[in-house]
Parts: sequence; structure tokens; C-alpha cells
Amino acid sequence: MKNYEKESLFKNFLVFFSLLEILLVLLFIELYHTEKREYRQNLLKTMQVCSYTYECEQFVFEFTPKSDKKLNELYNKNALSAYFPIPKSEKFNIKISYPQQKYMADLHKIQQTLWIKFILATLLLMAVALFFTFYSLSPIRKALRINDEFIKDILHDFNTPISSMVLNIRMFREEYADNPFLQRISHSIDTILLLQNNLKSFLHHSPSQNNPVDIAALAQQRLEFMQNLFPRITFVFEKENALVKVTNTELLTRILDNLLSNAAKYNKPKGEVRLRIVGETLYIEDTGKGMEDTEAVMQRYYKEQERGLGLGLHIVQKLTTELNIGLTIHSKSNEGTTIMLNFKHLESVV
Repeated sequence: MKNYEKESLFKNFLVFFSLLEILLVLLFIELYHTEKREYRQNLLKTMQVCSYTYECEQFVFEFTPKSDKKLNELYNKNALSAYFPIPKSEKFNIKISYPQQKYMADLHKIQQTLWIKFILATLLLMAVALFFTFYSLSPIRKALRINDEFIKDILHDFNTPISSMVLNIRMFREEYADNPFLQRISHSIDTILLLQNNLKSFLHHSPSQNNPVDIAALAQQRLEFMQNLFPRITFVFEKENALVKVTNTELLTRILDNLLSNAAKYNKPKGEVRLRIVGETLYIEDTGKGMEDTEAVMQRYYKEQERGLGLGLHIVQKLTTELNIGLTIHSKSNEGTTIMLNFKHLESVV
């Protein structure tokens, strides 16, 4: 199960289970008050019977002068008590009391019983909520799997024509080494391969294999690669210090390629992309169109331009999270964007 499926499952389960649990809590509160009322009514009936026999050991009997207190009604002051008439007596009533300590103990037993029932009912509701969550999400998961399989098939079918084009380009280069048309075709194929890698990265999730990486050298290499793809953009590399960390080379390459290609694609004509390394932070600055919503651009399929699939920055966020690399974006519309990759949480190599 992929991360977004787990997140969707958890959120739906949490909402569904919370609603059921709230209803269950309200139901048991009402059930407690109902059982408490029934208990008091039964206690009063027992007192009425005992007012004739005087043989109930659980009660305390007292003869009290008649007063304005209602007969056959429970009072709760220091103890549960009720007043009953004495046959043929005009001056006295009998007061029957049930000790407060015993009353609280009985209520505690009622609460314990209800708590056990509540816990069992909660476990049952949890199972029901989990079942219905899986059931309600199964059509969506099926549709997503079909979509993923379709993209995988398309990517697989791309391999043959792309390989053929790469092979023919190499053959033409041997004969026409400096032909500008061949260079443009080659750059276009590199762009297709980059898009293919992005889609593969989006579909597949495999544990990363970490090794020492010279981030400055890798960044400069990817910058030179992008210069070939976007010859009309000026790429500038600046390094104040060396930066070698233990991380995954392939995933970091995808991060840099996505960020640099975005900086070039959405730049102004003859614009500039500047890559700087300062301390443990890598800066990518461009003079492009900028972003209106720097949080929404991380969402899958979100686009502010007509170009692209809306996957690039989503993949970047996914990979930086996996590699424990800090990602910060500052952008102003029509002024440009600055993206910062912070490597301070990665292991350094001396």
C-alpha cells in the first residue's frame, strides 16, 4: 500500500470511527442515567416493602415527627432516604435510609459494567469502521491501480522507440558530429528520458541505498546537463565550500534535475538559473515567472502553467522527505523563485 493510500485510509477511518464513537459515547451517557434512574426506582420500591416488614438489614429505620416532606419519594442528603406513613399513627412517619457509602458502591458497579460494555462496543465499532473504510475506498484504490498499471505499460512501450532513437542518434553523430539539428533531437530525447524517470519515481517506491556523495560535484554535473537541454538559459554555479554527505545519488539526481528543469522551463527568455552552495545549504535561484502558491505546488497534479504534468515538485517533496533533506521555497510572481535544500540532518563525510 502506497503512502497516499495509507494516508487516505487513515483519514477516512479516523472520521468514520470518530463519528461512531461520539454517537456511542452519547448513547452510553444516556444509558448510564437510565440505569441510575431504574436503580433508584427499584431502591424506592424495596424501601416501600420494608416499611411494612421492618426486616431489611441494608436499611436504617428511624421514627420521625410528621413534616411537610413528601412521602414515598427519595431524598439524597448525606444518604438516600424516603419517608413512609405509619398505619394508625397521626404524629410519626418512618424514615428509611440507605447509607451513602453503599449507594456510591452500587453506582460504581454500574459504571464498571457499562465501561466493560463500552470498551467491547468500541472495539466492535473499530472493526466495523475499518471494514467500511476499506469497502468504501476499494473502488478508488482499484481505479488508481488500473491507472498505475496503464502508466507502467506506457513507460515500458516507450523503451523500444527511445532506445532506437538513441542508437540512431549515436550513428548519425559519427557521421555528422557537430550538426545542430542532431543536438536538438538529442536534447529532446534527454527531456523525454527525464520525464520517464519522473513517472517511474512516482510509481515505484524502493528503499534508498545511501553512500558518500559529493553534492557540489553532482550539482555542477547536473547543471552542465541542463545547459545542454536549455542552451538559451544562462546557468551559473557558485561554491563557497565542499559539501559531502551520505545520501542516495540517484534520488538526489532526480531532485536536482526536477528543480533545475523547472527553473529553466518557467524562466523568462534568456533568463538565468544560479546554483549556489553555502555551508550545508544548496540554493537554486531563477529569474522566472515565480509561483503564486508555494504550498499548493507540492500537491500531485497541481499546475500553475499549462506545461508539464504537475508531478515534478510533488516528486521533489516526496524524495526530500525520504532522504531527510530540508526543502524551502520562496517565490514572488514575475520576479523569480529561490529553492533551498538543507543537508544538515545528513551524515557528513570528512
